[in-house]
Amino acid sequence: MEALLILGGVVVFLCAWVWLAVASRAMPVGLFVVALAAPVLTLLLRRKGYSRPARLLLLLGIVISLSGLGLLYREQPEQFDQLVSGRWVKQPADSALSGTLMEQPFVPNDVRWQGNHLIFSEKAGERTRRSLVVKFDRAEALLQGTAIDLLPGDAGPWPELVLQWYTGALEPPGLRRLDSAYSMSLSLAAQGDEQTQMIVHLHLPAEFGTRLSGSVLLNSQPQWFGKSAAVPAAVEPAPQLPQAPVISLDWQEISLLALLDEPRVFVGQAVRLTTTSGKEFVGVLKAVTAEKRVVLAMPQGANQVDFQFHPVDIQRLETRPRR
Repeated sequence: MEALLILGGVVVFLCAWVWLAVASRAMPVGLFVVALAAPVLTLLLRRKGYSRPARLLLLLGIVISLSGLGLLYREQPEQFDQLVSGRWVKQPADSALSGTLMEQPFVPNDVRWQGNHLIFSEKAGERTRRSLVVKFDRAEALLQGTAIDLLPGDAGPWPELVLQWYTGALEPPGLRRLDSAYSMSLSLAAQGDEQTQMIVHLHLPAEFGTRLSGSVLLNSQPQWFGKSAAVPAAVEPAPQLPQAPVISLDWQEISLLALLDEPRVFVGQAVRLTTTSGKEFVGVLKAVTAEKRVVLAMPQGANQVDFQFHPVDIQRLETRPRR
């Protein structure tokens, strides 16, 4: 209904515009130019000889279009924002990536590997509105196999993240860089001879307000895809010495859903967290954020560092009850 009102109003406006211009040909040049270039102004110029029916039809077209826009704003505010901002290009059907970039909605519609760089771009026509680039130049050792997993606390070197966003033609673009302490999971699977299905989970520290999750179908395969690292020569294990008996720490497995639903029950307890990639982190549960991320406080030297884990990256949770 909203679209019909808007389109109908535009059609009526254009018909009235043509009618007004044709009817004003015999008028002085100045008045004819106004009717031809700025027909809306003729609604304010009374007793100048302009065709009254044409002006009434022009006004009717404007009223119909504004009614459609008002109805669209009330019923579908997201579509109204897209119409006003000029973001009419829809996301391709084979892409389901979405998230935020510096706390702004981020829906990349151009995703590709360019050498050692993974590029996520949100474009409106030929103009790039927001982009996130993962540069593996310093971490080429990660480019192997079919998956890349990184969590805060992993040994480096790390890929560098470059965030850019554009707020207007007259303002300089925003730029931020990050080279560690984020969570990233990339899983690739070949689709035919050329295409690649890629699942992405990327979460930056809270101060960056950036996350990206979903899957996308790439039209090409990266050059490193499927390669394996060189296998080192086998080394005979040293004879094992008798080990002292290990004292049980009484770890008890807990449900991730229970933790997310009732975090206050577990806050302050020692927690052992195992990720989907098999890595273990031991610390004190500090909080569960509004985005359902588990915050674990872990000692790092003389300081204490907070690490955030997304539920999709958690395989197992264990806790030691207070004594």
